[in-house]
Amino acid sequence: MPATTPEELLDFLRRVMVKEFEIEAAEVRPEALLIDDLGLDSVDAMVLALRLEEETGLELSDDELKGLETVASVVVLVHRRLAAHSRFAS
Repeated sequence: MPATTPEELLDFLRRVMVKEFEIEAAEVRPEALLIDDLGLDSVDAMVLALRLEEETGLELSDDELKGLETVASVVVLVHRRLAAHSRFAS
């Protein structure tokens, strides 16, 4: 996945949210709550996790996913994991 900066990850999340959940791109803001603002449920969260794993090659644990409340928290988690992964891969 070429998206490595937080901004690129946010753009990727917007595209996924629009395509998979028919959420307006403008609603996918860093501060947006995944459940309360964007209306995601547990099945949606699994779909989002699968898309992230497919695109990044990362395996995200249930514990990591449970702590995600906002779009920004998803971006931070994936960005940190990608950075750690690239350090170990080099």
